[in-house]
Amino acid sequence: MKHVSLICLILLLSFFSALGQGTVRGKVTDENGESIIGAAIVLKSKPTVGIVTDLDGNYSLKITDSLAQTLIISIIGYQKIEETIHPVNGQVLILNYVLKPDAKQINEVVITSKAVKSKDYYIESMKKKSAATLDYVSSETIKKTGDASVSAAISRVSGVSTNGNFITVRGIGDRYIKTAINGLRIPTLDPFTNNIKLDLFSANLVDNITITKTASPDIAGDWAGAYMSVQTKDFPEQLTVNFETTAGYNSQSTFNNVLSSQRSTTDWLGYDNTFREHNHSEFTNAVSTPTQYQEFVALGLGSYYNSLGVNQQNWGEGTETGEMYFKLGLVQLGLLPPAQFDDQDAFNNAKLLYINGPYKNQAFDNLNAGVPTTGNSFPNNWNTTVRKAPINFSQSFTIGNQVKLFKRDLGFIVGYRYGSSIVYDANSVSNRAAVAADDQGNLVNTVSSAMQQQVSKEANGWSALVNASYKINPNNSFSLVFMPNFTGVNTVLSSVDNRDSSNFVITQSQFYEQRQQLIYQLKTEHYIPTIKTKIDFSASYTNGKVVHLILKTCSI
Repeated sequence: MKHVSLICLILLLSFFSALGQGTVRGKVTDENGESIIGAAIVLKSKPTVGIVTDLDGNYSLKITDSLAQTLIISIIGYQKIEETIHPVNGQVLILNYVLKPDAKQINEVVITSKAVKSKDYYIESMKKKSAATLDYVSSETIKKTGDASVSAAISRVSGVSTNGNFITVRGIGDRYIKTAINGLRIPTLDPFTNNIKLDLFSANLVDNITITKTASPDIAGDWAGAYMSVQTKDFPEQLTVNFETTAGYNSQSTFNNVLSSQRSTTDWLGYDNTFREHNHSEFTNAVSTPTQYQEFVALGLGSYYNSLGVNQQNWGEGTETGEMYFKLGLVQLGLLPPAQFDDQDAFNNAKLLYINGPYKNQAFDNLNAGVPTTGNSFPNNWNTTVRKAPINFSQSFTIGNQVKLFKRDLGFIVGYRYGSSIVYDANSVSNRAAVAADDQGNLVNTVSSAMQQQVSKEANGWSALVNASYKINPNNSFSLVFMPNFTGVNTVLSSVDNRDSSNFVITQSQFYEQRQQLIYQLKTEHYIPTIKTKIDFSASYTNGKVVHLILKTCSI
């Protein structure tokens, strides 16, 4: 009996369930009658129950619930449709839907980006767009090669060679090369050339270096070899901190005794602290061959000749006028009696007394009285020394970021680089060629000197970069750049010329060169929307100098 009752209950539930089932079918199209593929048809109460339209826009959804349901028909880009249905007794509902486009107005989106000037792709893009012939070295390449200075980096460009940190492009250098920093020309420190010693600039503070080899209307035309532009590092989009240390080992110099000289306490910073300087205002030049006027002035007759209006310029030595002034001097010294002024014999005798007597020697001593003091004022450091060379190294540090200042964008980058290196050659050779006549009078090639020498060159220097840019508003901004560079190079040479075994010549030479360059730049950018015009203003000021503090050469 219990089994019969259970079977009846199951049949009854199945009957009522069948009464609640139904099917919804149809097609979804747009306003033009085109089938919409992938439109979703789901139950609002049960989002997991649904289906999507096929390739023809058709759909078929079974509904198992006996209650009324709300259909949602939707797809991206069209307005959603909601409709309540209630199929019963297995009813099949045919419902077609036409979806209307859903047009929404959104706010303007502005996307800004800044090109990374240190990458190869940036310069390649410039190169493709430029009508001029360009070559370049980017910071990306410099990091791979490990070059410490702009001079070393630029030498890798095709057609460029270096000669003592000066560059030559396609065989043309000196006054035919122009150099710019951030597009603004900078002056050379050498009055005899337009070329600039590029070891003054650190490669760590540079984004890229471009060389223009053909004329272009956007740059000055007073060059023929090349126009080189060094682009300093720009501030990054976000906080960036970079610290690099480079060490180099040279088997000929590092940790070995190398040739050197007495050094100042600030040589390691790239400048001399007056150790090698000398007060030239107190320097007395030796007068090895004094004139007659100088001799008589030294003997105390300066006031006498001044009263006559006689000076060095109108003395006229070797002329009749000069002889008359000479006679007047002999009269003042008591060597020529005034009554015999026009007596030639008396004049000749007085002249011999002046020459052979103590007068000329006394005048010479009086004229050169300060010379020994001047000579003794120089320190006794002409001889070279020996020191143990440290390891070659360089250190650089940069930090950059963009921050808000008075609710405006301020971008900045600050960088610093220091480097020290020693190059030493203990077995170099220097020969000087000459043309001389042999025993038969024929001109032959010969050697006038053959020197075995030791040469050392110590270079210390540092560079810094401060770059700040402030955007006042979207149409106006300005930027400031400050770049100081200091380099000191101490070159010491010791040589022996043994070409003639009976006459050895020993030479010791010291040369210290100090160079500094302070670069200040201002750049502003303005855009006038009403006339769609962009105005750029740039200004650059460079304060630089080169000082040869010491040049000593002693040959024995």
